[in-house]
Amino acid sequence: MTVEAVIFDLDNTLINRKAAFQAYSERFIDQFVELSEQTDRAALLDYMREADQDGYRHKRELHEQFLQELTMKYAETTVDELLQFWFAEFFKSTVLMQGAVELLMALRSQGIKLGLITNGSVHTQNAKLDQAQLRDFFDVIVVSDEVQIKKPDQRIFELALERLGAAAARTWYVGDHPVNDIKGARDAGLSAIWLSGFMEWDDTLEEPSAKIGSLLEILDIVNR
Repeated sequence: MTVEAVIFDLDNTLINRKAAFQAYSERFIDQFVELSEQTDRAALLDYMREADQDGYRHKRELHEQFLQELTMKYAETTVDELLQFWFAEFFKSTVLMQGAVELLMALRSQGIKLGLITNGSVHTQNAKLDQAQLRDFFDVIVVSDEVQIKKPDQRIFELALERLGAAAARTWYVGDHPVNDIKGARDAGLSAIWLSGFMEWDDTLEEPSAKIGSLLEILDIVNR
């Protein structure tokens, strides 16, 4: 097919959210957590990563858990202070996925339209985009909280296609989440590329149109 557009997920697709949360957790511990000589820092980081649930945990609930279960340096610390730290600092830990900029530049040089669909808050997702200096690559950016539709609802994919002026049958979608990204995109009629390495594939789902382990593999798929 002639490719009109490629639409991307953001977290764990163009940016490495897993690595970003690790870096944020290190800063959070240094800022708020009282450590003893017996503290296993690696185990503490694993605990925080598991509690975060790859970003699918509500942030107030997550930080309430941290406040209740971790020993804070200051007894008067509140969950609102922790949340303020999150919104002020997390985006600063943004880590680009290897090959992301090279891929986007190559696709644009071929005249392919580029879109982005991401679940999350307007503030946080836009802050990550600006920190990573990715915004100018995209013709269309759709953030779930802004449009009040979340992946895997096919309407958010249809909205992005409409704004791009691209046909679903000539558009690829790239993401890491088997349901939110791959199933959602396929339900909307797009061809879907699954980026492996972050989430386990759900064997009850129809296979993706293509499976990759690194972003630059997309160029071969688009140029076939």
